[in-house]
Amino acid sequence: MAGQPSGPNPTAHLAGVGRNSRMSKSVSRPAHRGTPRPFRAPNVSIVRTIAGSLSGHGRLAGRITLASGIAAGALVAVPAANAAPVSHEPALEVAKVVEAPTLEASATPAAMLTDIKQLERAVEVQQRKAEAARKAAEAKRKAAIAAKKAAEEKKKAEAEARAYAASQQGKIDRAISVASEQIGDPYVWGATGPSAFDCSGLTQYAFGAAGIELPRVSRDQAAALPTIPNDQIQRGDLMFWGSPVYHVGIFLRWENGQAIMLHAPKPGTAVREEAAWDGWFAGSIHQA
Repeated sequence: MAGQPSGPNPTAHLAGVGRNSRMSKSVSRPAHRGTPRPFRAPNVSIVRTIAGSLSGHGRLAGRITLASGIAAGALVAVPAANAAPVSHEPALEVAKVVEAPTLEASATPAAMLTDIKQLERAVEVQQRKAEAARKAAEAKRKAAIAAKKAAEEKKKAEAEARAYAASQQGKIDRAISVASEQIGDPYVWGATGPSAFDCSGLTQYAFGAAGIELPRVSRDQAAALPTIPNDQIQRGDLMFWGSPVYHVGIFLRWENGQAIMLHAPKPGTAVREEAAWDGWFAGSIHQA
């Protein structure tokens, strides 16, 4: 067109520049989402407290001081929701740092070592007491077992003694014991004790005390017992003389091939032990 300069349109160029400027401003402007968090400087005091505690007080004291430092650091970490809004002024204000309190160890290492030694001694004392109590309980248990065993053995022995006493041999031994107690008592014809005896009176008295009943006179006693060979006679069997029988004694033992008897011999003598007279035969109490 006539009257219009050739080349680019200056108005359009200015309009484009305006749009580019606005676009540039909108792009360079930071987009804030929510309330920005305040800047927090490192808590140098906490780090120094932890490091000093670990090196100066050992492992236990270091743990205590570390815990106090962590607790103090928690005071600085303010939640973002409660933080103050960021200022648009060129200079940002640094948040004030809360100094961590120093928590001293409760005792020095030497004192703690002393406490540990005291604790070890206390534990050792308790262990010794427990061991002593265990040994005492074990000894008591063993004593109870021994007492029970002794009571059982005593009961068993008493039962065996009763059984033996009830047996024929037990009765025979008892009769011999009773007859031996009469040694020295005088012979009196027809006497049956307890302080004087004739021959058959002594045997009837002694065996009767043991629970074995015998007839009154020697002839009847021989008739009541089975006759056995003389070499088969046993302790407590009876020895008889005569046919008909007129005398009786109690066999005790063999001594140098000679039979030893206990009897009331004759008038003017006393109950005694002596070698058997010749001509005897045996009657068995054991087989009665």
